[in-house]
Amino acid sequence: MFVHKEQLAYLLDPADYLSPEVARAEVERLFRAAWHPVALTTDFRADGDYRTFDLCGHPVLLRRHEGQLHAYLNVCSHRHCQLTDQPQGHDPRLVCQYHGWEYAAGGQVAKVPDGGCFKPFDRENARLQCFTVDTCGELVFVRIAPEGPGLADHLGEFHARVDAAFAPPYRCNWTYAREFACNWKIPVENTVETYHLPFIHPTTLGGFGMIPEEAQAHWLEDRSTTLVYSLDPASEPVKKQRQVSRQLGGPPCHDQYIHHHVFPNLVFTFSDLFTYAQVYLPTGPTTSRTLAWMFSLEGEKRGPIARIIAHMVARHGVKANSAIQREDASVFEAQQRGIAASPFKGCIGTREERIWAFHGYLKRALAPG
Repeated sequence: MFVHKEQLAYLLDPADYLSPEVARAEVERLFRAAWHPVALTTDFRADGDYRTFDLCGHPVLLRRHEGQLHAYLNVCSHRHCQLTDQPQGHDPRLVCQYHGWEYAAGGQVAKVPDGGCFKPFDRENARLQCFTVDTCGELVFVRIAPEGPGLADHLGEFHARVDAAFAPPYRCNWTYAREFACNWKIPVENTVETYHLPFIHPTTLGGFGMIPEEAQAHWLEDRSTTLVYSLDPASEPVKKQRQVSRQLGGPPCHDQYIHHHVFPNLVFTFSDLFTYAQVYLPTGPTTSRTLAWMFSLEGEKRGPIARIIAHMVARHGVKANSAIQREDASVFEAQQRGIAASPFKGCIGTREERIWAFHGYLKRALAPG
């Protein structure tokens, strides 16, 4: 059942989706201390493997050293060049591409070519800026702020679920990255409401939009919201899902679809055959990007039939998720343009009440003082 029985007030103003001042405040007060999934542990199979990316305006280099992952601001302390501008690669040394300054895993300067030119040298203040890294399952998270809640606290009661759902017997079979010409809150709002499903996803998710209220539940918390669909165990799709799970040697089925939003920008979905993680990141007041990973059940069985079934399950998930992402993205820019011109206050229906809870969190978190 839904928590509210009547429509709710729209708590944000159009300026909240347009203003550079609001965007800067969100990065500083919401995103710096939050944990953001950026990669998988399987992306770093050997020491020296690295990846680079932008995280809320910070160029980040994520690298494996002696089996541990380390994250750095991708800027050399010498003359400010990016250590590397390659999106990914392998290098046994953490070294700047410009003048060859080399750094230890902790960020300390380890080697300076022709170092006598720099006497006296303040080695301590020349170390790289480091960011905090942690993992949950195979997901790799980075936190920009030096201080803040740990990853387990950030994920709350869902930490153990995430740890189990994004690791064997589930396997990543699809990754997704896309830029949007809209404020980051627009795709977040889209993913936490089901009102749009029959109109935007008529052949992919439209049936979920028609599930009666009594078969679903919303949980509205201070730091998160959750949607739980209780699926009909007598329905053909659920019976088929149970059969596939048995054939693959999967864990016991729960016959539920769970969608969990960790404020501000992190979303997980859980079902018996698929798990899904997605993060939405601001790149400007009216632009954003998303990263996503889909894991599908591979199971414990390793025979030829199980391998074929696991492949078919993964292929189905890739096809469905690719279509859903395209369908959702088709309206984001139109909503951004509409917000820029809208004379309306807007309103929120009970099926959209998770948006209302999200807006309430934003108002509290960004309140002066």
